[in-house]
Formats: sequence, structure tokens, C-alpha cells
Amino acid sequence: KDRIKDMSMYDAALEVNHWCHEKVAYRPSDSRTSSPLATIKTSYGRCGEESTFTVTAMRAVGIPARQCYTPRWAHTDSNHAWVEVWIDGKWYYLGACEPDARLDMGWFSFPSTRAMMVHSNAFGKYKGTEEVNHQTNLFSRVNMLGNYTEAKKVTVNVIDEVGKPVQDAVVDFKLYNYAEYYPIVTRTTDSQGVAFASVGKGDLLIWAAKDDAYNYAKIDVRESDNVTIQLARNSGDEYVELFEMMPPKGVVNNINLTQEEINVNNCRLQYEDSIRNAYMATFPKELGKFSNENLTEEQAWHYIHNSEGNYAEIQKFINDNSKKTDGLFLNEYLASMSMKDLRDAKADVLQAQLTYYKSKDKYPKDVFVKGILPARISNEFLYCWRDYLKKNFAPHFDKNVTYSDVLDWTKNNVTIDVEGNYFNCPISPMGVYELRYSDKHSRDIFFVAACRALDIPAYLDNATNQLFVYENGDWNIVTFEEGKPAAETGMLVLTQPKDLEIKPVYRTHYTIAKFDGGDFVTFDFKNDERVENFPEKLELEVGYYMLSTGNRLSDGTTMSRLEFFNIVPGKTVSKQVILRPLVPRDEFYGNIDLTAKPQKSDERSVADFIKKDKLVVCFIDPNREPTRHLFKDITAYKKEFEKWNGNILMVIPSDKRTDAFDRKKWNLPENCIFMYDENSEWMNRILSSTNQSFVDNYPLVYIVDEKGGLIFKSEGYRIGTGELIYKSL
Repeated sequence: KDRIKDMSMYDAALEVNHWCHEKVAYRPSDSRTSSPLATIKTSYGRCGEESTFTVTAMRAVGIPARQCYTPRWAHTDSNHAWVEVWIDGKWYYLGACEPDARLDMGWFSFPSTRAMMVHSNAFGKYKGTEEVNHQTNLFSRVNMLGNYTEAKKVTVNVIDEVGKPVQDAVVDFKLYNYAEYYPIVTRTTDSQGVAFASVGKGDLLIWAAKDDAYNYAKIDVRESDNVTIQLARNSGDEYVELFEMMPPKGVVNNINLTQEEINVNNCRLQYEDSIRNAYMATFPKELGKFSNENLTEEQAWHYIHNSEGNYAEIQKFINDNSKKTDGLFLNEYLASMSMKDLRDAKADVLQAQLTYYKSKDKYPKDVFVKGILPARISNEFLYCWRDYLKKNFAPHFDKNVTYSDVLDWTKNNVTIDVEGNYFNCPISPMGVYELRYSDKHSRDIFFVAACRALDIPAYLDNATNQLFVYENGDWNIVTFEEGKPAAETGMLVLTQPKDLEIKPVYRTHYTIAKFDGGDFVTFDFKNDERVENFPEKLELEVGYYMLSTGNRLSDGTTMSRLEFFNIVPGKTVSKQVILRPLVPRDEFYGNIDLTAKPQKSDERSVADFIKKDKLVVCFIDPNREPTRHLFKDITAYKKEFEKWNGNILMVIPSDKRTDAFDRKKWNLPENCIFMYDENSEWMNRILSSTNQSFVDNYPLVYIVDEKGGLIFKSEGYRIGTGELIYKSL
């Protein structure tokens, strides 16, 4: 508060963001959003957490602020969140915890002009001037795309098989991203069978459905603003569909900062990094004196080290459980937590949720570890539900309670409300029990918690959203739908074609989705051990499925393939994960001087770095999220790049240099060489000699051939650049 005393609203908003940067920097993590205070404690957060934190900080000092999301980018496999602040009658944007010299600046400024949708959520009915994508009495989803790029209104007409308008059909405006078609806007048709939305000028797949009837059509929004879809498809048809999906081009908006503004802001950023680093330096550097009969020193250090600013809570929990106790599986219990749990869980909650293996005759140890022991069920915050449910829920049943009893009680007593939990933050198991109202996901979490509290092994498969209970010596799928006590299954076997240069990765190259009520719901097998190696064998519920694959070009265009098929009871279905080939493109961006020295203090020239005919050059800003994604992408191909054995120059312009950056944390390939480019002289010479323009849109990546030719270029924020570089090499 004192730091913004007597400032204008404009300057105060900038200052609050500098304060936020002192506390938090970017790092990817799982989808559960930590609270603002927990984010401060850790000092890191993904963009959703940084923006939640910054909005909260702005509001705390009286500056109106809202979180903005592009639900998915069109040109790369990711999304992003940032902040808008209301200053003297106008909304401005800024990068959360990423202060610039002025408002309406950010590394995402150019990518946002390529967006197909930007939205924000508002409590209640929205009364502003922007278009509303979705509105209930409880909340509104506001379309803010027009603040960033040119939007175009697209009208969708839905008709039945005889050509009559279909009222109340669900229309999804779908964008290709993460190897699936994701709805960036969902609307419902009116009495004339019409729905509309204002979207960006790229390609979309418009999907319309009512009951189990559906159909879809691709639309190029650059060329068309109207599409008619006839609901002529039904589940069960097996076929293949091919699409080429192109994103918007984008527009560069130059902001002419003075050199003084740039220097002052960079100086502040480095000072703020030092403040944050000084705080992080207080985290434990080693285990210290250790005595625990349930954990090895290596195990204990793993949990304490990864708890970061929350280390005192994790240390306390570990120390409170230092003695060997019959039935205590401390390592397995802590291993069931997410990394984020370690960073924000309280010791008393972990202690209250801890339970012991005492039912040796009822189920094996591995069943206990999977279906009874964990405090975590899905993406909820950790709560003390175990003792609460034993005390309040268990009295509804006799001693011989079964999962069917719990299932029936939940069906009969918990009403499903599809609108109340509009932000999809899971309700605690205690909350579901007390309210007797719930969304489906929170109900499923409650069911698992209730079973575990009653000593019935259960878990929620968070990839497929299927519920499992252990009965009669095996895990069985159970469902709340249509009164079915259990589900029939079949086997899907996925194989990799022999001619593929790279191993397909789930959520990067392919996804699997199941048909449900007119649309396909994608399974989240990302980082799941079941899809680590081909052939992949997946036991799935009987039904209608879609295998989606995509191969993305450097400009963001994707070659998409959809295959529709059925899983039948007790049968095995085999499918290949086919990636459509990318048509080679002759890229050439000019020649550079091979005798130039990338770093003044280093005598080596560009020619000295070239091995095997090629060199990778990355001009980077390690302070910013796009460069950190580049590091992550290149690290994913660490073995491949080291086998290639050529050099990868990581060149940091001197004005982007910061002590906050530590390359050791990234586990980059051994052939990455870091250098400093004084006043960006080498980069500017390359840009000048090749007639290229560049406006702070890092990272700027080139591949240089043995003659000095620039044969590959990637500029700015893009997920998958590491793969693109490797394919090009």
C-alpha cells in the first residue's frame, strides 16, 4: 500500500506488478491453482497462478482488475492467462508478475493478435459493452478478443435430417490444440436453429449436436462468416477424416520505448530477481540432521527439497512420523501427493489424513496403497475428510457396507447441479455431504472419499474420469449413469508406424476421446505410464471413440487426422497412431558472416561452432516465459540433440542478462553453449544483413548451414520448437 501512495492509477498498476515480480516468477505446474498466499510462499507459479495472484494484489489496493484467458492458442499447443486493469475509464493489459515499462505491453502482445478467443469470467450478469459468450444468473463469460485483434462474427445454422431448424442444439466453436479439437466458445441455438460467436480469423471446426445426433464442418473465418450443419451423423460410424487447420497470421504492434525506459525497467527487474532469490535462498540446501525409520535420507530430501517455501510443514510432518509403526507406509503416502501438494499442504492436514494398513485378510497391500492410503483423489485441494466421513457418513450403513450401498446413497441423496459450480473448483467431500448438491466431478471425488473412509478401496482414474472399486479380488469400473452398477470393457491397442522419425507423444501428437451425448470427451493420458511405450494397451469402457492426431508446421498450420471407431465388450481393437507427413518447405532467410564472433570476449567465430554442417542459434530472454518453454522443449529432446552432437548457441543479449537465471536447473543438452551478445550487436548485424525485422519477440531461433545460410527460423512464443528444430536438422 505504501509503495503506491500518491501515484496515479496508471503508475500504481505498474508498481503493483513490480511488487508481484519480487514475489513470484513463472514455472509450469499442474492445473490446480494455488491460492495467492501459497504462490507467494513457493515464489513460483504458472500463468494461471501468476494472474490470479496479480489480480488479487491489484484489487487489494483498489485497482479494478480481471484475469484474461486465451483458452487455447491457435498457432501452438498451449494457452495463456494475463491481467487487465481498469485505469481512469479504460482497460489496459499487462503480463502478470512480468512488469514492462508501460501498460499494454507483454511478450504475448504479438501472439494475442493470433488468438481465436480471449475471454474473462465475471460474477453475475455482465452489463459491459463486450459480447458475452455464456451467461447464467450466477456468472458471465465475456468475449474480450476485440481488445487484442480483429474479431469476426460467425453464424451457425443447425438443421435436422429433413432441413428443419433445430432449437437448443449445442454448438461448439472448436480449435485444434494439444492434439484435440477444443471448444473455445459453446453456444445454444435459438428457435430458428441459429447460434453465433465472434472469433479470430483462422480455421475452426464447428461441432453441433443434440442428443446423440451430431455433425461438424470446417470453416475458414478469413473467407466465410456463415455455415450450415445438418445433424446427420450418429454414433457407431467408423471412418477417417482429414483437415488442414491454419491459424491467424497476427500483427506486429510496435511500442517505441525510449532507451532510458528500457534500461530503468531492466534494472528494476534484476533487482526484483535478487529480492526473490534472497528469499528462495532461505529454503533448505541439504537435509541436515536426520533420523526417520520410515524414510531413507534420499526419500526425505526429495520431499523436503520439492516443498520449497512450504518446507517447514513437510519437515514437521516427516519428523512427527519418525518411528516405525506397523502398517505405516510413509513414503507411499507422500509419493501419492502432487508436487504442488508438497508446496501448499499443511502438516496437520497430512497427519489427519494418514491411515494405516490393518486389513491384511481383506485386500492386499498394493490395493491399500492405491485405493485407501492416498489423501489425494483428483485435482481438489487437500481436506481433512477421512475422520469427518467416518463420524458423519458411516452411521448411514451397517458394518457390512459395500460400494453399492455408497453408490445408491449418493444417487438418492446428492442432486447434480450443472450450473452452481461455474468455476469448476472441486467441492470438498464434506461440502458435498452437507450441501447434498454437487457437480458431477465433485460427486465422484466424494464417492471415492466416502469409500476410503469406510475401508472400501476406490480411486478415480483422472485420465478417463472412470470410477474404480476393488471387489472380489479385482478392480471394477462403476458408474452413476443409467443405473448400471458396473461397465463392460474392451481393449484398445495403439501402435507406432515404423516409418515415423519421432515417437508420438500423448497431448502433443495424439489423443483419444469417448463419445458422450453428441460430442467426444478427450481422455487426459498426458504423462501417464500407460502411454509411455508402444504398443500401448488400454482397457476402455465399451463405446464410440475417436483417435485424433496432428502434425504442426513451423507457421502453426496443423495436418489433422481423425479416426472414428468402436470398442466392444471383451474384444481387442488395434489402431496405428498415424501422423500425416509435413510437406517440406524450402525456407531461406539469407546468409550471415561466418567470420563474425558471437561474443566479443570469445575468439571463436561462427564457423568454429559449426559441426556436421549445421549450427542452432537461439537468441533468448531467460526472464520470460517463452524462452523457458524453449528450454523445456529442447530438454525433452536432450538425448537426440546430444547424439546429433552439433552445437546449440544460447545467446543472451546483454540487456536481458540476469543473475536470476540458472541454466543448471534446466538439464539442457551438453552441447548447449551460453554466450552474451553485447548490446545485441551480433543479432542486429544478422537482422540487418538479412533484411529481417524483430521487435523483442524472443526467443529468436535459427539453423545455420555450413555456408552461413539461415535455413530455419522460429520467432516468439511457440510450444514444440525443440521438436521442430530436431526435425529440421
